[in-house]
Amino acid sequence: MLTPLQEALEAVRDRCRPLPAEDVSLAEAQGRVLAESVRARRDQPATDISMMDGYAVRAADTGSPLRVVGEIAAGDAPWSNPLGRGDAARIFTGAPVPPGADCVVMQEHAVRDGTTLRVEQPAPGQHIRRRGEELTAGAEAIAAGTIMQSAELALAAACGATSLRVHRRPRLAILTTGSELVPQGTEPPPGKLIETNSVALGALGRDAGAAVHFLGIAPDDVELIAGRLRDVDADILLTTGGASVGDHDHAQAALERLSGSLVFHTVAIRPGKPVLFGTASRGRLVFGLPGNPAAATLGFELFVRLAIRLMAGDPHPDRPRARARLRGNLSRIKGLTFFPRGLATAEGSTLLFSPGAQQSSMQIASWSAVNAVAVVPPGEGKIEDGTEIDVLLVGLLQ
Repeated sequence: MLTPLQEALEAVRDRCRPLPAEDVSLAEAQGRVLAESVRARRDQPATDISMMDGYAVRAADTGSPLRVVGEIAAGDAPWSNPLGRGDAARIFTGAPVPPGADCVVMQEHAVRDGTTLRVEQPAPGQHIRRRGEELTAGAEAIAAGTIMQSAELALAAACGATSLRVHRRPRLAILTTGSELVPQGTEPPPGKLIETNSVALGALGRDAGAAVHFLGIAPDDVELIAGRLRDVDADILLTTGGASVGDHDHAQAALERLSGSLVFHTVAIRPGKPVLFGTASRGRLVFGLPGNPAAATLGFELFVRLAIRLMAGDPHPDRPRARARLRGNLSRIKGLTFFPRGLATAEGSTLLFSPGAQQSSMQIASWSAVNAVAVVPPGEGKIEDGTEIDVLLVGLLQ
């Protein structure tokens, strides 16, 4: 019996929880999901600072010549004495504004002769970045659930953090099954194929934020497959091949030998209908994907990536979804949601989707240069050129 797509997705969601948190250095935190918010340890900036090279003055004094009484550069200690009436201070970008000054005049708007200064009439507050303008001490700077990228890492450093509490990376173990497969670097004899799914799925796993471990290739033998998986220290066990219902498809039987519980087997999608999902001993999740490369990649995108992002603590684990105008034609499939691969491009404010010429589940190259997957609901008949459709964005727009 086919499991409806949404039911299968909800079954995965229901069984995934964020993994425990750990402390890592800023250098190790890129791409990780923050488990505990970061708060500012001090005001930022810590004092009023100049935004320009020029002169710090009191706006009320600038109708008459001023006297330059000193110079302040970035990194200098703030002055302890306030700026007197009729005084000015030469100041540089990033330098602390002296007490008493209420504006900075750009050097282009000033005329200096020795210590005498004439400036254009400024507005109070001009070219000053105020203390605490960005953050005040104790304020939340980065919320839990944030994915830490370059800007967030820099902000954490500015707040005084040297380490961050983030969710642990999910551990993903990949086992490829099939007696017809030989390792990469091996010349395949007649009837054999070079194993490639581990390369694609390993890359997708790392991109999704998992720590990936490859378990090698197992022949079509239930006991050997189960033995490879039984004691693996992983959060997610992923097999490819043997997920259908033929005489040499052993994924479900192997799951039973792992004290596992089957959640669903076969989903109403194309490509990749024979997807298996269950749980095994020690709370591990098990996914069985088809052996056909294009189908395995789609199964990963729909189900395994979702599990990884949820376990990594991502509050928004789904691929972005958008509306696009179809270039070409697509056929609906009765009873199945169809996911044709293709290229999404922006033309002005309109997103266009062009399906690839090759949609076979066996074609490795059918995912090459793909950045979007159309979502075609079950039905009959064709979707004509120019129709608006839903697409999942799986790469950068071109």
